[in-house]
Amino acid sequence: MTSAWQSLKGHQEQRALFERSLQRGRLSHAYVLTGSEGIGKRRFARLLAQSMFCRNHDPQVVDACGECRACRSFIAGTWPDYIEIGVPTGKTEIPTALIAGDADKRGREGLCFELSMSAQASERRVAVINDSHRMNAEGANALLKTLEEPPSQALILLICDTPDSLLPTIRSRCQVIRFFPLVEEDVKDILLQEGMTESAEEAAAVAALAEGSITLAQQLLNPDMRNLRELVARQLEQLEQMRPLEISKQVADELERISSSTEEQRRNALWLLRFLAEILNRRLRRLASGDFTDALLQRFGVRAGVDLLSPLLERMITASHQIEGNSPVRLVLEALFDDLARQLRLGPVSAR
Repeated sequence: MTSAWQSLKGHQEQRALFERSLQRGRLSHAYVLTGSEGIGKRRFARLLAQSMFCRNHDPQVVDACGECRACRSFIAGTWPDYIEIGVPTGKTEIPTALIAGDADKRGREGLCFELSMSAQASERRVAVINDSHRMNAEGANALLKTLEEPPSQALILLICDTPDSLLPTIRSRCQVIRFFPLVEEDVKDILLQEGMTESAEEAAAVAALAEGSITLAQQLLNPDMRNLRELVARQLEQLEQMRPLEISKQVADELERISSSTEEQRRNALWLLRFLAEILNRRLRRLASGDFTDALLQRFGVRAGVDLLSPLLERMITASHQIEGNSPVRLVLEALFDDLARQLRLGPVSAR
């Protein structure tokens, strides 16, 4: 028998935690699933819910066959005891109506009302609240009342990036389960399996920068960001011929063009700097392995090449801190590329 959980990468410790709770009869009524964006919390919540309904597994085992009537109905989105809400497209918060009903039907519709009803086709009702930190005050207070007097057959899963983003009163009535970034190999496999890229080399390069997040990996695979990475990669593969003013202007202009806001521009700039740092790291590894095709090795030798690249990496970190500190992106890039070119012209300190 196959398992629906085969589609999930990582998070086996969290799965085992829920299974132990079921076996000991200590499943809580509400959990906060927290961790950085894009690491699989939502998929985990859905698989956990499906496991609660699956007919082909012991109720004390967290598993789902994907084939029984309950699993097929759940996958089709028609299972009557499952509720999932989140921020609607085009909105910035979860409407109170989704939690407590419209103003004229307050308390008689919405997630809280649905949870108060008896389960129709299984032993419990399961509700998932995506981006739960985006509840407004009215919606959060409505949910709080349900958490204070939870229906005996209900399981509520709140998904957020950090538990501190929730009201303390809500957080205190839930068990917090922390999720961790995916390992690079899992990110690479997901990118290839889901067709986000056909190149194993690109998948590996993006996975190294994605910080264990598929969301970040998708951003890095954005065609505009890919073109920008290729532009700076060509410059860094020809370090000795770098034209700092030209490249900094090109990069800054392109970042402004592809970013819809100052915040997004800073985020894209930080991703780009991480990519640049990874290129330098690769050159360090090549030098350390005695790669005789590397121009730096031919020009300075292994030791001097390492002495040159290490300060360049430190300069990348400094630039990242400056951008995080709200320094103008264009000015940071101009200073960065100017420093890189100057150090390359002068060579490593030990060689002067």
